[in-house]
Amino acid sequence: MKNKKALVAIILVTCIAIVGVTFAYFQSSTSFTNIFNTGTYRVVTTEVFESPDNWAPGEEIEKTITSTNEGTIPAAVRVSYTEQWIKNINGVDTDITDQVDEGTAIINFDNTSDWTQDGNYYYYNYILQPQETTTSFIESVTLNPLVGTVTCTPSQDGLTQDCSATDIVLGATYKLTITKETVQADKYQSAWNTNVEIIDDSNTPGPSIIIVSRPFLQIMDENKTKDTLELGDEICVNISQSQSECFNFLRYDGEYINMLAKYNLNIGDRSVGVPDGYQSSQATGGTYDLSFGGVNFSNTNYWTDGSSLSLDYGLSYPTNVYNTNYSSDSGNNYSVVHYVNAYKNKLNGYGLHATDARILSYNDALNIGCVSSTMTCPTTGDASFITNTSFWTSTAQGNTKVYSINKNGNIVAADYDSQDYGVRPIIVFHISEFRE
Repeated sequence: MKNKKALVAIILVTCIAIVGVTFAYFQSSTSFTNIFNTGTYRVVTTEVFESPDNWAPGEEIEKTITSTNEGTIPAAVRVSYTEQWIKNINGVDTDITDQVDEGTAIINFDNTSDWTQDGNYYYYNYILQPQETTTSFIESVTLNPLVGTVTCTPSQDGLTQDCSATDIVLGATYKLTITKETVQADKYQSAWNTNVEIIDDSNTPGPSIIIVSRPFLQIMDENKTKDTLELGDEICVNISQSQSECFNFLRYDGEYINMLAKYNLNIGDRSVGVPDGYQSSQATGGTYDLSFGGVNFSNTNYWTDGSSLSLDYGLSYPTNVYNTNYSSDSGNNYSVVHYVNAYKNKLNGYGLHATDARILSYNDALNIGCVSSTMTCPTTGDASFITNTSFWTSTAQGNTKVYSINKNGNIVAADYDSQDYGVRPIIVFHISEFRE
């Protein structure tokens, strides 16, 4: 019996040992630290506006407003505006808005394909990615030319008339207040309670030119660089998914590049299906090829009375009548300079930074390859781009004429009121505007 008990005890001990081995295991511990850096939200607004001291009926005042995303978070943008007329009556500033006819101040909208109106708001159609800039939904404001229509009352003897212009807004102040709102892009519908669709086109393929975060100039010959550009080489930029602007190289001074628009601007009375004020291949000048883009040079500001050239400019070439101070003609008397300045502002509104815009002069034409002895310009060869269109130069000839260049290769002294010529600006960009 003793031996039997001992055997049982040994078996129990052995079992316990085996169980103990079964519970042995390896273990380790690792911790991970995750860093979450918040993005920056910063949308900066740029305004181009100079308040007039004596706003006259029919006068157009430039007014643009753009927004640039200088942060890292995509944003949505919308704007609204309010109008107010204030007049000092008996020494008291009085709100007379309710007494002013609608359309007294004419807001000239721009880039309408980029903005959608919903109620009192204008929504920018595209998500504003970092470093991108909106277009401006407004171009300028014009005081209605019918304001202050002159009325005359005959005297009792019928020999004289007392003429005056009366309108409640004369002597008043017009206040246009534009309010810009932005919000984180993925929250715009809930934040603004709108069904307007704002598109994220950051991954949408464009035409032949690569679209980057903002428009950049691109040399079209892939074998050329900014240092090897030659006269006439083509340089283009995409300002939107559907609109490209191209130029012909003139010269590079190591810092700035001067380029001539490839075509005339789409201006004047006839439309060619592209946005007004941009270049169009159909805008080749006035009556030539029954095309578009022909305008009067302007019979105001440059000429003292519509028939004689101002003595400030002299009477013959190479005097250039171009002057940036004279850019506020209105109606059918828009000056050529007005169109040039407006084009520069349009380009800048897309995020480009043109440093200058002007009209090609007679001497510029000679430097490109035109010949003064024959008054002709090249129609073949590297310099033939100058005869792509018929356009005004900035150089006067005589009392009532301005030199122009036509598609036939001739330099012509044309009457200032001829509509056979278009506007083809020289644009100057800093080299930083090129995409490497």
